Amino acid sequence: MTPALSVRDLTVSFKGRGGTETTAVDGLSFDLERGEVLGLVGESGSGKSTVGLAAMGLHDPARTRVSGSVLVGGTEVVGAPESAVRALRGARIAMVFQDALAALSPFHTVGAQLAEAYRVHAPAGAGRRADAKEKALAGLERVGIPAARARDYPHQFSGGMRQRVMIAMALVNSPDVLIADEPTTALDARVQRQVLGLLAELQEESGTAVLLVTHDVGVVAQTCDRMLVMRGGRGLEEGPTRKLLNDAAHPYTRALTGAAPTLNTVPGTRLPTVDDPAPAGAAVPTTATGRPTPASGGTEPVSAVAGKGAARSVGADAGQGPSAATASRSAVESGGAGPASATAGTGPAGHRRAAGRGASAVAAEGSALGEAGTAGPLAEVVDLRVEFGGRRGLRKGRGAVHAVRGVSLRIGAGETLGLVGESGSGKSTTARVLAGLQRPTSGDVRFDGRDISRAAADTRLRRELSRDVQLVFQDPYASLNPRRTVEEIVTTPLRVHTALGREERRARAAGLLEQVGLRAAHLGRYPHEFSGGQRQRIGIARALALRPRLVIADEPVSALDVSVQAQVLNLLMDLRDELGLSLLFVSHDLAVVRHFCDRVAVMRAGTVVESGPRDEVFGDPKAPYTRELLAATM
Repeated sequence: MTPALSVRDLTVSFKGRGGTETTAVDGLSFDLERGEVLGLVGESGSGKSTVGLAAMGLHDPARTRVSGSVLVGGTEVVGAPESAVRALRGARIAMVFQDALAALSPFHTVGAQLAEAYRVHAPAGAGRRADAKEKALAGLERVGIPAARARDYPHQFSGGMRQRVMIAMALVNSPDVLIADEPTTALDARVQRQVLGLLAELQEESGTAVLLVTHDVGVVAQTCDRMLVMRGGRGLEEGPTRKLLNDAAHPYTRALTGAAPTLNTVPGTRLPTVDDPAPAGAAVPTTATGRPTPASGGTEPVSAVAGKGAARSVGADAGQGPSAATASRSAVESGGAGPASATAGTGPAGHRRAAGRGASAVAAEGSALGEAGTAGPLAEVVDLRVEFGGRRGLRKGRGAVHAVRGVSLRIGAGETLGLVGESGSGKSTTARVLAGLQRPTSGDVRFDGRDISRAAADTRLRRELSRDVQLVFQDPYASLNPRRTVEEIVTTPLRVHTALGREERRARAAGLLEQVGLRAAHLGRYPHEFSGGQRQRIGIARALALRPRLVIADEPVSALDVSVQAQVLNLLMDLRDELGLSLLFVSHDLAVVRHFCDRVAVMRAGTVVESGPRDEVFGDPKAPYTRELLAATM
């Protein structure tokens, strides 16, 4: 039987300036059988999406050279006239794109867009407007969207519903092949599970062959019959999904499949990366100073006290006083790097304590907001409420939107609190209030015992707070100024808050880059010259420039490949233990939160439905919503 999609020796090169070419796909071959789901797996830049676009015939021939063969049900795509390829698209092969909001027209209703997709490829005599409307409504209902929503525009749907619209549009003509390009990357675990379940259900009903392009090995494990692993434009390994997940032959495949934490990964242990393919959950061997041995392949900075993956105590010990960052601020302002750690203490449970949290640090220097307290939480919100709109807002006449409703949280010194929930649950709004970027409607917001609820409206208070509280943003592409060098980006906090000279700031920036695993030679480069993971490291270096006491990380790894995610999580764990940082870690990924955080608060619709120590929340969840999230992650 002829495969639904057959790729032979596919090579795709992009033309650059001066006649140069960059090869994105190099001699790839595979078959996709009818009714089969094949996972195309690899990191960003491996060539996965390029393969999907080549199969759809979407590459611009003026800028791209495509060779080899791509057969859709026996019909050649490579080198075929545009009219012939256009006839295939939508009818026999269709694509679900990663960013549904960008892929859908903002000027047309979703019903009109589905109807158009049907009319273009409808068989003779079946393309009438009434037929197309009926087909569009049926398509929406098929993916669980009421027909009444056909008159709505894409921006009026949630991310998960927009992705459902994309699936309905791709399947409206019952194609033989469906290419799904990272269809669930930006979705919460529960919505992701719904979309994947819908794809599986529709694929089983219609017998459509699915090429699932993703970097998420967990998604492949749930949905795919076979998987093909790509790296550098080439296929490294192909076979049944279970075989490759359990007994991969290639070291890269083993490293890639073990890089993402799961609910079974030992919390706090070092995650393996592509360049550091240690077994999942294993601690990396270290030298007497805590640095990885040459044999381990590790390159990240580590705690000089506990080493990689060591147990941490965040009980009574960790809550007593500020971190070493406070004591080292005078060294920062004088141009020195400041002490990274002090002599380690021992917690009551016998665990080694992260350095730099002793009473000597408290006496050394007060924080920017006043004398540091020695008791109570470092940061807290009590009965926090945030409303948007209402009579004074843009939504006049529609009533206020209650983003946060009576939330109470606390973060102890040296502690990591994970804030979990779906998009729209109020996580980021709560984080922005603690950072002084969002003014609360009501409630108490305190940092180190001082009221900071007016920080968003008080420039002086906000400036003081920024010395102690820094943010790491979700999108490393958008959060760095593309017109500034790395040196300018990292030294901006030092220019604003210290009297250091240019050479002193440059020396400090060089030390920060080394601390996050980059090199001083990178200071003169611009953000676009770095990968996504490297950009996130630059953002972390900027956040650490003033030795803050609290770092708020808002979805810092959700947009990254699993291997890069592992690198960033390892780095954050190392810096947390080395510098004694407190962290608020905002995420919708429960496996990451379980691996990284000491305590967890679960949010839904602006309220905290459950909170407590990590092991209690994950081991014996009390709230039905928490159990539902855990079930969606498994």
